[in-house]
Amino acid sequence: MTRQLLIVLIVFSCGCMSLSFAQNGSLRAAFLTIDSLYSSGSYLSAEVEARRLLEYANLNDTAYAEIHKYIAFSLIAQGKSELAKERFAMLLSLFPTYALDPVLTSPKILVIFNEAKRSFLFSKKPNPETKKNPADASGLPISYRTILFPGWEQLYTGRKTYGTIFLSVGILTLGSGIAFEFLRSNAHQDYLSEHNTLIIDEKYKTYNRYYKAEIVSFVAFAITYIASEFDVFAASNNSAVIVQSNLQTGRLTEITFAFKF
Repeated sequence: MTRQLLIVLIVFSCGCMSLSFAQNGSLRAAFLTIDSLYSSGSYLSAEVEARRLLEYANLNDTAYAEIHKYIAFSLIAQGKSELAKERFAMLLSLFPTYALDPVLTSPKILVIFNEAKRSFLFSKKPNPETKKNPADASGLPISYRTILFPGWEQLYTGRKTYGTIFLSVGILTLGSGIAFEFLRSNAHQDYLSEHNTLIIDEKYKTYNRYYKAEIVSFVAFAITYIASEFDVFAASNNSAVIVQSNLQTGRLTEITFAFKF
């Protein structure tokens, strides 16, 4: 029984090795075909064959890198530099220190590869501001839009529901206040110029209604404005206006005001 099991294992191992050799041989032949097509100037065919090679199973990182390199080379030869940079980025994601031979590689390809590598390395650098001030991410920044009109800051920072509400109510109340101010002014002129005692009381009542409506509208706008300010500050730990002071020996020596735009 042990002898039979040993024979089965040997046969299985030999089969796996044969399959592996066959696959490696097929892969090697595919690379030779791609290289031959590229060398002969059949850049589109070389690109197609390289992309087809990506469908092979069990490819290692080295094989993937070579495939991306051939695709990038073929794209550059076809004038598609930006697409080639994307392929170089895929290659660099596998091997960040990958470098092309400066002697055997075309200067045009080297320029595009170096540009892609600089972009890739730059994208991998940590943001110094984020690293320096991690607490800033906990709140939304406040800008000058906060003090100009209610709802504008919320819309700018992506809080569209609150922004729409405050902006709509702000426009409605401020617009109503301005409209009633004009109506009240005209009604006041009519009231003052009226000499008929029978209708003077009615014109005064009209003027008084517009006057009260104007006050209510502007008060409503002020409440909306203040509510919008509180909402913005509640959603952020930052301020559009920063006051800093330096104290030395118990007395104020410097005050700094900073406005964020």
